[in-house]
Amino acid sequence: MGLYNFQPRFVPLILSGKKTHTIRAVRKNTACVGETLHLYTGLRQPGARLLMRVPCVGVEEITITRNDSEFWITIDGNLLDKSECEALARCDGFENFERMMVFWVLPKNRLPFKGHIIHWRKK
Repeated sequence: MGLYNFQPRFVPLILSGKKTHTIRAVRKNTACVGETLHLYTGLRQPGARLLMRVPCVGVEEITITRNDSEFWITIDGNLLDKSECEALARCDGFENFERMMVFWVLPKNRLPFKGHIIHWRKK
């Protein structure tokens, strides 16, 4: 069963259907296409809220690396160009790629990162 917790700032984007994927570290049991994903906010806290149950429609491998001030993202081994990085950031709920990279670097550096993009379709 795929349980995914989201920060409150992402909830409106998920509910509106603007955010239809999440980037997560490699798990022992990665989501599979066709599996039901359970999207929550406040999970493991009083007042946890189920946002929706949705089918997983895709899983891709993602790596995010940094060298000085440059960031590189690959999806399924393909290096993204600048416009693709911007599109990924917006689809993931950020204003732009720069804001997304701030999320990954501050307050603790999470890079290099290897994980999955888990896609869903709102019913």
